[in-house]
Amino acid sequence: MKILLLWPNKEQWGSKPNSISLLSAVLKKGGHEIRLVDTTFVDFGNLDNTAVGSRARIFKPVDLKGFDLQKKPRALDDLMQESVGDWSPDLIGVSALTDEIEIGLQLTRLCKRRFPHVPVVWGNKGATLEPEKVMERGEVDYGCRGEGDEFFPEFAACVEAGGNPENLSNLVWRSEGRTRLNPLRPPRQVLDELPYFDYSPYDKRQFLKPFDGRLYRGGDHMISWGCPNSCTYCTNESLRKMYGGAAGRLLRSYGVERIVAELEYLARKWDLEFFKFHDEDFCLKPLHYLQKLAETYRARVGLPFTIMANARSVTPEKAKLLQQMGCRSVSLGIEAGNDRIRREVLQRRESRQDIVRAVRNLNDLGIRTSAFNMLGLPFETRETIRETIGLNREAQVQYPAVNFFFPYPGTRLYETAVQHGFYDPNQAAVYRSDEPALKFPELTREELILYRERFVLFVKMPEEYWSFIERSIRTDAVGRRLANELYRIYDEAVFQHGGKWPAERDTAQDFRILRTIEKEVER
Repeated sequence: MKILLLWPNKEQWGSKPNSISLLSAVLKKGGHEIRLVDTTFVDFGNLDNTAVGSRARIFKPVDLKGFDLQKKPRALDDLMQESVGDWSPDLIGVSALTDEIEIGLQLTRLCKRRFPHVPVVWGNKGATLEPEKVMERGEVDYGCRGEGDEFFPEFAACVEAGGNPENLSNLVWRSEGRTRLNPLRPPRQVLDELPYFDYSPYDKRQFLKPFDGRLYRGGDHMISWGCPNSCTYCTNESLRKMYGGAAGRLLRSYGVERIVAELEYLARKWDLEFFKFHDEDFCLKPLHYLQKLAETYRARVGLPFTIMANARSVTPEKAKLLQQMGCRSVSLGIEAGNDRIRREVLQRRESRQDIVRAVRNLNDLGIRTSAFNMLGLPFETRETIRETIGLNREAQVQYPAVNFFFPYPGTRLYETAVQHGFYDPNQAAVYRSDEPALKFPELTREELILYRERFVLFVKMPEEYWSFIERSIRTDAVGRRLANELYRIYDEAVFQHGGKWPAERDTAQDFRILRTIEKEVER
């Protein structure tokens, strides 16, 4: 059976989603033929989530000439023809996140015109968390609510046999004008039984991994599934509630021997030089598991890699194991520097002390530290923005990434944002990480955007520069001239010294230039 998978991606290139890699492998194991339509390189304009970053560079640039990585406006008809040609599928599957639903529906309509009698089934967060929104327009035939590694092969076998899938567990379907949600099957508990990931459907450009000034050929994977935390902005809490609230049933790990064997296979088959692990918290595993994993991975795979982790999980012992294993970078969630917002509004478990300790432990071992930060959260003020900047400074984060909060439907923080008047639920819900989604009585949209642009300057430059950085947030002639000079100083001082402010910098000369700019422009 021929199965066409649609990936309505609006993020950047360089990542192969674990869901599609596994789904392709599972379906091929059942004897099916797979093709993929990938929208990564299509410019969708306002729907796109390709963030416009700060003018101050955070990571070392990589020479990308010759790889054709620019997003370009193009007709989806042309993309479909290029990807499918005269190949006629028997089944079409769409893997869409909640903020990819509109693009996914565009692809679905196109498929319905080209293949009017071929059933279309949706999966991933879109169909799981907003099944009514996916199904109500009548263009999608079926959906999968929850995990699809067992559902999709069963659904494909039913379609191939000419059967009626309406009794399948996890199915979303329409009947008598209503969206029907079938009962969920129990989540898979033993991951070791799964087939190895299949990377063959992807565009070769999705293997490119820029890191620290070099371009690697990289793979994507996870050691474990699930997350024990209940962050109010994250969909994991909604998924846990959907499965009955038992976090343990959704926290599952591969056995060490099994996952290392797969990573070894993928590295050899695809000539990989790097791995990115997408676990919600790589360091959540027990110490004995990580000890065995570090030893086995180093001996049999030995490729550098990056991870995400929660600061509470990064103990000195685990940090040392990461170093021995070959970890190059750890991304930690700071999100907000204000203790009340971080602990009570976001329900983050880690304290300021946890964050500072974890970052400094990793820095001391030579492991690059990156932090996720959000601006434009409910109850945000100028003071809370400064507190987020301050916590990144105190922890000495090497690479402070910052984007805007977006209220995903189905999360508790969405309800908070609506309840307190920060967000209008009737507005067009388009996530862009470089534009604020919420509105505040004392912070303008333009001011928030400029705070995001200047964020890394505040974190990396000495406090003596802060009055100039604050002044540059105003969009008059003085602000623009100061911004240009501050970015020049940042590039010269911080970026050329591995992300650290050089102790020998002649700050007096900088201040003379900055004060002169203020006086010249004012005259």
